[in-house]
Amino acid sequence: MNYKILHIILTAMLFLGTGAVQSMAKTDNGNDFALYFSECRTNAERKELLDDAKGRPHFFRYLQIMELEKGEKGGRPFIAILAFEPASFMDVKFYISKRISLKKLSEKPVSTIGDAIAVTGVIKSIDANTITLSPVVVRHKDRLTPKRGKEMLYEVDPSGTFYSYTGGKKAVSLTYKDRDLLQYRDKVLAQKGKQGWTDFLTLELAKRNKARELEARKQKARQL
Repeated sequence: MNYKILHIILTAMLFLGTGAVQSMAKTDNGNDFALYFSECRTNAERKELLDDAKGRPHFFRYLQIMELEKGEKGGRPFIAILAFEPASFMDVKFYISKRISLKKLSEKPVSTIGDAIAVTGVIKSIDANTITLSPVVVRHKDRLTPKRGKEMLYEVDPSGTFYSYTGGKKAVSLTYKDRDLLQYRDKVLAQKGKQGWTDFLTLELAKRNKARELEARKQKARQL
């Protein structure tokens, strides 16, 4: 079995057919890997496939959270997750400890059991029907199944960059969830110029981020 050739062919077929988000271009397709592994007939095939993939980052989508446990190690919080991969019926196990990844999980709606997420993780091992990833970063909250037709990034990742402006002294970017601020662009540019537009965006984003952080703390306190 040549995993690399199968990966190229099936990935091309999948994304030409669904128009899915292309954010996994720099990594291998984890869903394909899990499916190939589940279809191996012998231990020799499984070993060959795992040896080829081990140590490389893979992008997994549509992972449904089945178990979620919060903890702390060395004074740093983490979340242990066991998720279900729908193409192969395999489980995927990993720990989330990176600050940005933890923040993504806590963003409203807070990710919990039954929800889906997309992650990039390095394949560490496979035990029985469970793939272990380490380390892992959360890419975005996800849907449970692929969408028919073209899929846009903002549909699954509202924190993705939608707009960037470099006309002022400092570059500023808007995510999809803040794109409504663009309705003020023409008015602010006309009245205050390029730096005024930069200052306006910086101030509004600071207000919104502060409000989101406050809401996240309240949400965390309610869960304790």
